[in-house]
Amino acid sequence: MKTKKNNPGKTVIKTVMLLLIILVIKTSELKAQDTVSIVPVMDNTLYEDAAGLISNSRGKYMFSGKSTSGLKRRAVINFQTIEFIPPCSKILSVKVKLHSSGPVTENKTIQLKKLNKFCGEGTSNAPGTEENGTASTLYDGTWKHTYYNTDLWTAPGGDYSGTVSASTTVGGTGYYYWSSPQLISDVESWSDLSQNFGWIILGDESTSNSYKRFHTKESDTAEYYPELIVVYEQRISLYLISKVEGFWDGTNTVDDTLKVYLRNSFAPYALKDSAKEVSGNFGATYCFTNAPTGNYYIVASHRNSIETWSSLPVLLTRGDGDYYDFTDLVTRAYGSNTVLKYGAYCFYSGDVNQDGIIDASDVSSVENDASIGLSGYVKTDVTGDDFVDAGDVSVVENNSSISVAVITP
Repeated sequence: MKTKKNNPGKTVIKTVMLLLIILVIKTSELKAQDTVSIVPVMDNTLYEDAAGLISNSRGKYMFSGKSTSGLKRRAVINFQTIEFIPPCSKILSVKVKLHSSGPVTENKTIQLKKLNKFCGEGTSNAPGTEENGTASTLYDGTWKHTYYNTDLWTAPGGDYSGTVSASTTVGGTGYYYWSSPQLISDVESWSDLSQNFGWIILGDESTSNSYKRFHTKESDTAEYYPELIVVYEQRISLYLISKVEGFWDGTNTVDDTLKVYLRNSFAPYALKDSAKEVSGNFGATYCFTNAPTGNYYIVASHRNSIETWSSLPVLLTRGDGDYYDFTDLVTRAYGSNTVLKYGAYCFYSGDVNQDGIIDASDVSSVENDASIGLSGYVKTDVTGDDFVDAGDVSVVENNSSISVAVITP
């Protein structure tokens, strides 16, 4: 009888293959990460001058610190991130990269702080070393102006946060980097374009000839351009249009919180993620942190309305920016479980106790609160006007009479 011996080589190969299979499976569930490098849309220098007659919008350099004449120099810079980073992305790291061209080589601490106002860039272009700037032109940012020569800083020299976003030590010629948790927070706050004012770059203002000179986006050498380097993790972003029956008057809808769940497309339809936002006339964008790319039922839940499911599972992809509209067709809801009101399909109002059905118990709660004239942000106010009255009773009674209830797969 022959004895079968184990082949160590085959055992190793099988183990490696098994590990690779597990890795592939796990990798499919990993959160997609990307890196983007962004060049500024504006960089300039605020040259100390009470009248605001000096700027350098199109210069090759920007300055931070004090000049040889003892006047302050403050660089300003703005990177527009919103078009490069998908909605709902989680920012993992942020670096600001600048190239110093000298000429002062002594080590100096250079700080970044968030600006509190927009700053402009006109057509001024200083000659030579650019240390002293040139005559301001229309829309230039100056020591006095956010936009020359009409809009002003609250305080000369720029309006900026008292919090240091990041700092680093700058010596001689070369590349320098700024990074910190606060920089991440700054960039995350700029998901709203109206809040992105950029940073001011502050140097040593205690002594003359302390300035640092950095290349701008107008540098002759592209490698020297300032850069904002962002590593981010893509998430599912869902722009959802929806209306609540009682809150919609045909022109406007009352803003209120809507919670949205993502459930598996197969039984038992396990919950995979959730998000909540205030939804209004134009809906809202919901960010899902945990769910990977996949097919999901979209489930909308409102504090005094019937929970409503999408008619079919919807493919939602990390980083794509997906869209769903419950209002344009009755068939958008599972079981066509919405009501047409003033041209829009709405979630049924009146499930005050959130038990999945509009019935006598809901009617009773609303009638009781209406009888005492209850007001404020309460569940029995199904019309969203902050008063519980006959209008609320009517909505709930109508939906109770036809036994409106949650319809699920």
